[in-house]
Amino acid sequence: MKRLKKLFLRVKTFFYDNTIIAIAVLIFLFGALIAFTLPIFLASIQYLGMTAPNEIGDAFGGATNPVIGLIGVGVTFLAFYIQYKATEKQREDLKEQQRYNQYKYLQESIKDVKDDIKDLRYTKDQVTYTYSEAIWNFMMDNLYHGTAEQQILSPLYYQLEYILTLFEPVIAEVENSDLSKKEKFQMLMNIDGLFESSLAFIVRVYDKSVVEGKEKMFRESVKYKIIIPAKKIKQELREILDRYKEPEKDIFHRSVMRIKGAAFVRQTRMIGKKGIVMFYKDFDTFQTEHPDSNITEEKFETYLSDKDNAEKIIINEPIRLLMKLDFLEKVSFHLYLKESTYNIEVDRNEIQEFLDMDLAEFQLNKDRWRDEFVGKYVYDKRERKRFLDKFVNVKSSVKNKEGKDKEGKDKEFKEKEVTLD
Repeated sequence: MKRLKKLFLRVKTFFYDNTIIAIAVLIFLFGALIAFTLPIFLASIQYLGMTAPNEIGDAFGGATNPVIGLIGVGVTFLAFYIQYKATEKQREDLKEQQRYNQYKYLQESIKDVKDDIKDLRYTKDQVTYTYSEAIWNFMMDNLYHGTAEQQILSPLYYQLEYILTLFEPVIAEVENSDLSKKEKFQMLMNIDGLFESSLAFIVRVYDKSVVEGKEKMFRESVKYKIIIPAKKIKQELREILDRYKEPEKDIFHRSVMRIKGAAFVRQTRMIGKKGIVMFYKDFDTFQTEHPDSNITEEKFETYLSDKDNAEKIIINEPIRLLMKLDFLEKVSFHLYLKESTYNIEVDRNEIQEFLDMDLAEFQLNKDRWRDEFVGKYVYDKRERKRFLDKFVNVKSSVKNKEGKDKEGKDKEFKEKEVTLD
């Protein structure tokens, strides 16, 4: 009986997934039913007066020919429909392949620009600077007093000018591609992060000079071939992003759901430019809100009692979010363990001052992120303690519980004294 039931379910699933075949089978069964039952039906009608087999055969043929013709028309239609669907699927597959190739091509284009920026070099006083230091020293060396025109011969000047010419066509290609809105947004965000984490140094020097009234101190060639194109690209990129941009709270929530320990995050919130992440306190609350989760109480309790893991999360993940999401100015994490609670609230300027580095540099160079932050502050216990002491507030839950118990007992004792009196 069980085998028959399984067979029936398989057949049902097959026909449910293959509608065209199901219709074809129904048409065949309908035709077979007519072919076998119509002679009996015709012979049973007395007023037709058919008794001889030839008469019944002629009547059967006359009645079934139109039916067979209609069935033939239906089957022919199905054949053309199946062919149409197959062609349509082929067209969709081809379009999907073209879209995928386009996506890969654009990714490679962005990677090429990124590699060009990472390879920037500037030599000064026999010292070779790279990336942000190269850009910064180059810009500062090209500040001058007076109005005399001088030719800039630094190779970095030509490199920067070349890189700027690459940004605009890549942005235009993404905008005009057949990618989905979500894919375009992600691509443009990658370009935006790349742009901000590299050429922002130039714009900052320029903006600072304008505020201080030193705009004329820039060489004309630097201003018109680097500064103005950089600002133009920035404005163009922002205008395009605004058309595709998701709400910042949705981007923040989606990013938090990718961090280590995301399965134990209870709530994410955005208040202005501040992102807040709250973890679950206990398994009962977690189970109530996620009854279908495959996380067992044992796994949850193991997570809650892992102090080393908690410290790595509370150090690494908030700073990673600040690095990746340039719209965030401050991040707050609240992580609860059995015996202690970890709270951190750190803003972008504070952490950049502590690291003596712009977080944008980590976004561009993942090796620096791994070596100079994760390797140093997450895995080196001495530096980890220094980070925790400065930014993380650790409260002992055991002490609080003992204090509450003691407070309760003292209250109970006083009540007894009052009663005795």
